[in-house]
Amino acid sequence: MLNSLHKLKLMLIWFVVAGLICPLSSAIAKKGGNHKTQVKVMTRNLYLGADIFRVVEAAQTNPSSIPYVVAAVFETVQDTNFYDRAEALADEVLKTKPDAIGIQEASTYYTQTPGDSFSDNPTQATDVFIDFYTVLNDALEARGLYYDAYAVTNADIELPMVDMQSKTGLSDVRLVDHDMILVKRPLASQLVVKGNYAAQLGLDVGGTPVAFTRGYLVVDLNIKGEAFRFVNTHLEIRSVPGSVFRYFQNLQMQELLGTIGYLPFWGPKQVIMVGDFNSSPDDESGSYEGLDYVPPYMQAVEAGYLDSWLLQKKYDDGYTSGFDEYVSDPTAELTTRIDHIFVGPNGYKIEKVKSIVVGDDGKDMTPNGLWPSDHAGVVAKMKFSQKHRVPRVKPRY
Repeated sequence: MLNSLHKLKLMLIWFVVAGLICPLSSAIAKKGGNHKTQVKVMTRNLYLGADIFRVVEAAQTNPSSIPYVVAAVFETVQDTNFYDRAEALADEVLKTKPDAIGIQEASTYYTQTPGDSFSDNPTQATDVFIDFYTVLNDALEARGLYYDAYAVTNADIELPMVDMQSKTGLSDVRLVDHDMILVKRPLASQLVVKGNYAAQLGLDVGGTPVAFTRGYLVVDLNIKGEAFRFVNTHLEIRSVPGSVFRYFQNLQMQELLGTIGYLPFWGPKQVIMVGDFNSSPDDESGSYEGLDYVPPYMQAVEAGYLDSWLLQKKYDDGYTSGFDEYVSDPTAELTTRIDHIFVGPNGYKIEKVKSIVVGDDGKDMTPNGLWPSDHAGVVAKMKFSQKHRVPRVKPRY
């Protein structure tokens, strides 16, 4: 049933996008001849500010504690101070000046006092506590950096929390998650498609069904007369081998690659796919309750995508994940590489790649002692030759 719905979704995407790309193909025209174009892109997980899976654990072990745990998680969100971290993130952008940025966990928190979650939540919380994108964009513009923004809305979760300032002793806090693509002005750009995956993991949190909705978005952009298709996503968490999480991230990656493949052939030809894939080059295929899965990283490579990190002449481990929930330990070290910048097949020839990890050095911490995120970011500067196609080579890993 899931496969049938997936195929129908892809067909609908194709017909909708076909009507959008026709005018774009003339607006983003490619020059003839053999000339080179340099592109710089970034992938950056902003970190939603706390480990929300503490709430999931409480729901499984002691449901009555959920309002207390939610309050503690929300306090951690405030302690990890996104206003402070946004300044460090904006400094990264100022130093690297990417043409396009794939943003994950661009969170918005809303509150409602008194809360009504225990009354089937008839009214959603709408009082904005903090909007990560607005805060980050203000920091960017304060540095003279201007980007057009595209977004897809993912998880929308509202739960009760203990609040002694409320007349009922309870308030609601609502998290709305977004993935975004930022394109540097004045580059021409246009949204091609955005959506949420058909395969979504849902859990029961104290009697409240919670869907950890994940999504993707695709934007076409013009850089010096050359057309590029920029893709950003955030897949299901990695967890341990053989877990339900690995099975669902496998389904999501299948859908993403299928969606990109269904997009009209007359659109831009060079795909650059970035994101928090929650998948390492070391991950292996496996199964969950008899259902086979292939890790997203492996799927990308098998589909002909090239890992830009490995296209460098010299590179280190390039770890991007591993800071703890409080992002305040200056001795913390990153341990896995799960944030990637992939170059799609059948595009331009890659002349040169230079990639760096940002936000992984103690000097990148804020004056108040916070890492910019629980992830490091990745920036890749790539030089393409328009005349030739990308060779299919096996990455070195």
